[in-house]
Amino acid sequence: MIKNSTKGSIAAAVSNTIFGLSFLFSKTALNVAHPLIILSVRFAVAFIFMSLLIVFRIIKVNYKGKNLKGLFFMALAQPFFYFIFEIYGIKFTSSSISGIIIALIPVISLILSVFILKEVPTKTQVVCTIISLISVSAISILQKNTGKNYPGGIALLFLAALCSAVFNLLSRKESGGFSAVERTYFMFLVAAVGFNILAPIVLGGAYTEGLITAIQDKGFIISILFLSIISSCITFLLYNYATGEITITRATAFANISTIVSVVAGMVVLHEQLSVVQLILCGVILLGVFGVNYYGK
Repeated sequence: MIKNSTKGSIAAAVSNTIFGLSFLFSKTALNVAHPLIILSVRFAVAFIFMSLLIVFRIIKVNYKGKNLKGLFFMALAQPFFYFIFEIYGIKFTSSSISGIIIALIPVISLILSVFILKEVPTKTQVVCTIISLISVSAISILQKNTGKNYPGGIALLFLAALCSAVFNLLSRKESGGFSAVERTYFMFLVAAVGFNILAPIVLGGAYTEGLITAIQDKGFIISILFLSIISSCITFLLYNYATGEITITRATAFANISTIVSVVAGMVVLHEQLSVVQLILCGVILLGVFGVNYYGK
């Protein structure tokens, strides 16, 4: 019988593998619609999809008599504020800098988990985490560097990384009172409402026109279905399950797998060039992820 910790590791690995593929579909959607339109539609569809699963009793949620405060802050951190900070942060920074800062999420999560959750990693886990961070940063630097770096953009990306780390901690903390389904469904409720209020306010009259144009595009529809059902529902369900079974240090270590998947997918699908050094770095990242999980207490 597979141990829950092993199931948690598998869930974290699968969720981050799917997340690594999402950038291909995001690029397709971005060719058609504004990022805020994509987010408003993505999480509305995700919320509706999970609601239908609940209506047909395929999954169950029960919030009766439970304190939802922690879930609300968790949902604000990720996906609401995280995606806002990430979108505009990437817009005002180069691809290399954005990749390096986002790669800091496991490190920030590790530090916060020590002080807040009292989950102290082993020395080997710390070393393996740093090795993965350096490797991810090196891959980002070796990729084609596009865009200028603005202080505001860098600050926004740091806020995005902090939001993701806070989400990781709150997801693990709330796992004691809420199932992975309950946490995920509440996240989508907050995101669907939040983005569908924010997008029309920011875009004004262009929102309706942009939305109508987007939903008439076949590529946009396919991308949204992947981003909503697979890259949101399945991914967050798996990850929220993982944070309930393994430590934050172990769960966030798998985030680096998404970098490898993104690089390989770009090479296979978009025919982007991949150097031997980048391939070696991908191998080092995998060793780092393995080390964090193998040498845990």
